[in-house]
Amino acid sequence: MHKNYINDVVHREFIELKNTMENLFLEQWKNPELPCMEKVSSANLVSWLRQNDFQVTIGAHNIPTSFIAKSKPKVSGPNIGIIAEYDALPGLGNEATPKRKGTSKLAGHGCGHNHIGPANSGAAIIAAKVCKNLNIAGNISVIGCPAEEILWGKIALLNNGAFSDLDCILTSHGDYQNGSMVRPCQSVVAGELIFEGKSGHGGNVSEINALTAVESLIQSVQQKIKPNFPQILFRHVIRQGGMIPTITPEESRVWYATRGFDFNEVQAAYNAIIDISRNLSSELKIEFHHQFISETRGYLPNEILGKELFKALEQVGPPKWSTKDLIFMEKLVAELEPGKPMTLDKKIGYYDKDVDYFGQDDGEVSWRIPLGRLNWAYPLEVPIHHWAWTALSGNKASNAGPLMVSEALALTIVNLLSNPELIEKSQKELMQKTEGIIIGSPRLGAFKTLTQFPKLFWEGTWRE
Repeated sequence: MHKNYINDVVHREFIELKNTMENLFLEQWKNPELPCMEKVSSANLVSWLRQNDFQVTIGAHNIPTSFIAKSKPKVSGPNIGIIAEYDALPGLGNEATPKRKGTSKLAGHGCGHNHIGPANSGAAIIAAKVCKNLNIAGNISVIGCPAEEILWGKIALLNNGAFSDLDCILTSHGDYQNGSMVRPCQSVVAGELIFEGKSGHGGNVSEINALTAVESLIQSVQQKIKPNFPQILFRHVIRQGGMIPTITPEESRVWYATRGFDFNEVQAAYNAIIDISRNLSSELKIEFHHQFISETRGYLPNEILGKELFKALEQVGPPKWSTKDLIFMEKLVAELEPGKPMTLDKKIGYYDKDVDYFGQDDGEVSWRIPLGRLNWAYPLEVPIHHWAWTALSGNKASNAGPLMVSEALALTIVNLLSNPELIEKSQKELMQKTEGIIIGSPRLGAFKTLTQFPKLFWEGTWRE
């Protein structure tokens, strides 16, 4: 079938869907929900997919806010997976204005997942329509993945078999470059450490102080562990430390994450934190409890998929920002970096050099199933996981990027299903890159809490 004809058919379907997709970008943004609490966000996507003839299973694999949608179950041909994300971040609520103007909401889309869910699902809908009209064999599956922001959802789904019938996977994300991303990102290991002391009046000197244990641990990590792992980032937040200084807290909690590009080093660094926590609890005569959350390897690039994604992106072209879009982004940059010009990638590229500093839970999946990713650009001066990213995500100025990748993803799906030998090549590439590497089941914690009592997780009172 002539390539230009397929491009034109995909583009026509994209134009038909474009307004609905933009409405969903905003609808998702208006309803930011914490990881594993994404009831409205997942329901919006499920409803849209069902309206477009996808057969949807909600609460897939005992994860209430997950779903799996299939275009043509029980047909021959490859099965291409599309990842949908839709969770938001705590504390990053902001109005869609180029100033810090918080909201009363618990969360905000400071990572652009209000775009990822609709853009990726839209790509699947477009591709399914084109494949049906052109009699192209194969199935397209949208995997609704909660809790990406805590690097949990895809690992839970992976362990429960949600990806087992997929031949390859495609996805997208906001970034600072428009292009096909064929380079690794960070591995991450994370969990929560709980120290239990004795509560009492703050006027007395307490030798069994849970907060002292957390403070000592943080100092020990900086002074004793960090020098032994110079390539590893240590990140923490105190989850419980008491309410008022007149009460010695009975319990204190700290959430630790280690990050880096060597998975084994990241694991070793995290394990060192657990060891020193046990030693401290013994020294201070305090009870210690470790609650694991998740671990993920960094993204394993797949060049076959990466090149196909870039070919599609070349047909679609870079984001089509309006003058009004650019003015909004310039105002936002001026608020963040007064006097500095805006740095915005207006081209497209194939990025297979260097590394990305972020971590994503689909990294773990990519070591088992070929995975390709397209990214779209925000201004370099707008930090990811920041109120300004939330502000931009709620403004129409942010739509051009995810619209670009949605059309390119749809075109890639059709091209791959039209040429299934490319999918086979991507699988062979994965086998070659992982040959001799032992890849066991990834560790995962908090399953009962996050699937049954997610509010307790976010209150910092969960126990498993």
